[in-house]
Amino acid sequence: MRGFVGIGQSDNIEAAINEATGGLRNADLLILFAPFDKAAKAAELLAAKYPSVPMIGTTGTSVGKGTLLENAITVIGMAGVSVATGIIKDTTKSPITYIKDFENDLRSLDASTENTVCLEFVTNNEEKTISTINSVLTRYNISLAGSTAHGTPLGEQPSVIFNGALYKKSCVYAFVKNNAGRIFVTKENIYETLSPKPYFANLVDTNTKTLFQLDGTPAFQVYTDETGVEKDDIVSNMINNPLGRLLGDDIYLISTSSLDLNGVMFNGKIINENDSIYIMKLGDYASINQNTRNSVRGFSGRTSFVLSFDSTNRIKLFQQEDYLDEYISNMSSISNYAGHIGDGQQYNTQHMNQTLVLVAFE
Repeated sequence: MRGFVGIGQSDNIEAAINEATGGLRNADLLILFAPFDKAAKAAELLAAKYPSVPMIGTTGTSVGKGTLLENAITVIGMAGVSVATGIIKDTTKSPITYIKDFENDLRSLDASTENTVCLEFVTNNEEKTISTINSVLTRYNISLAGSTAHGTPLGEQPSVIFNGALYKKSCVYAFVKNNAGRIFVTKENIYETLSPKPYFANLVDTNTKTLFQLDGTPAFQVYTDETGVEKDDIVSNMINNPLGRLLGDDIYLISTSSLDLNGVMFNGKIINENDSIYIMKLGDYASINQNTRNSVRGFSGRTSFVLSFDSTNRIKLFQQEDYLDEYISNMSSISNYAGHIGDGQQYNTQHMNQTLVLVAFE
């Protein structure tokens, strides 16, 4: 597999697309990341320039060429892969409607566990969407890696990109089969448990992703008692102390995005009644990331491209710690590397926050 990464920095969208695609001669799949106000035009122009190449993508910040790209257009081209793409519309109500097409797309590739991955970008309702498509993926033992749209202005709706157009309330996906080697998918959690034992979530609203109580006590009060952080600072402190849902032997991170006047916590991931919830603390992120890089190198010494799905809160943390440049440089040392920085991440059967998901191609 060969990966191309192009960056367009110009404020003129057509010029930025030409800049980002300079040197891109052929591709089997295009992935586009663009700021919200540039995304529609960028998708239209990129599709017109490569009319026979399938395209997926979304809005928001990206990373590529060893740099954080907050207002640039990023084009990723993959060659040497077999691809089947599609879109699941109406994710709020009935993603199941599209599951037959989803399975047919997978079956068209003669895919295997070792050489195929499902890449996806979604606007909303991540848990229901991921649960639906995993009714297929788990039967074929195919890994999932994805990201939630980011950078949506107030008053607008999140959007994803599919073949030259923007779609709301949708999930776009690409089954990618590496014709020259294997694919490795992993995730990185840089947090460890702060609370000595988990709390039980015993008052929640899954429709609004809200958490009211842990062990019969207002959840915000439990959080402030554990962390020493005042209620008004809980959201900004999520980069240091997110929540974590225990599932089997693993913990999946949850970020609180807002609180109401009563301290009810609105989150980026659903918490179910009786879920075991930890309060987390920051671990040795530099050492953890080194272990992640080593795991990719251990998978194969022939890694040709690494695609990442990273978190806005992780980037804020690394900026706060003056570690961001080193982090990006270290990730770039693995291989040719680029990725999306989103509001949430998807890894196999789970949606989560503040997590790095990596896909490495031989």
